[in-house]
Amino acid sequence: MEDVVVFAPLPWERRAVSRALGASPSPMMSKTWTVRLAGGRAGVLVETGMGPARARAAALDAPAAKGWLVVGCAGALVGWLRCGQAVAADDVVVLDEGGRVVERLPAASAPFAEQAAGRGVRVITGAVAASPVVLSTREGKTGVERASGALVVDMESGALAAVARDRGVPFHALRVVLDLADESLPFGPDVFDERTGAVRVGRAIRALAPPSQWPKAVRLVRGQRAAARALGALAQVIADVGLPDATLTTRVATA
Repeated sequence: MEDVVVFAPLPWERRAVSRALGASPSPMMSKTWTVRLAGGRAGVLVETGMGPARARAAALDAPAAKGWLVVGCAGALVGWLRCGQAVAADDVVVLDEGGRVVERLPAASAPFAEQAAGRGVRVITGAVAASPVVLSTREGKTGVERASGALVVDMESGALAAVARDRGVPFHALRVVLDLADESLPFGPDVFDERTGAVRVGRAIRALAPPSQWPKAVRLVRGQRAAARALGALAQVIADVGLPDATLTTRVATA
């Protein structure tokens, strides 16, 4: 059994945490790397791809472990969160395509905030929403915040948490703000390939071509850089001190 399986949805997110986690230079299999942590602990790092379907497929193929962790970016749902701010999930709120709450799944990552603080890394604890679609507008984010009460939203945490629950694996989610609650993305959901989860480069270039979109594009690039730095800092805490005690998951699941 592995000590930890770390899931990172996108290539840049996986690269942001690889060094701190001691990831092997070459994958052991497609999109899977071995990691070596302090204290002789070991595990694997899995690049899932974007969206709940790919996250679920990766989770079903993942090895047994003492804990599963997803790390990656998210969209802020509350106005006081800034780019690069980290959120540790104490609850994963699964949404449908209309932004309605389907279920709430337990997450054991809240104690990580205290561990991180001891290493000089600020992490906020709260609910993380999981949407099956890209929330590219401020109006969409506002609706999800009202329905879920979550701090941030991503696309993969719900699918990973559901498989972790079914397999009896303690689940942790650490997300870093990429885009703010009051800003819309400079492109729509059609920029992303639904089959692969990759960015359609041609459509992205066309969407960003108008000068009116350039400030949004610049903010997104700066946000990604801030998020990447924050993900690296979180990964270093994981490498140094490990995951929080999984007994929180047991208490929440049986309450």
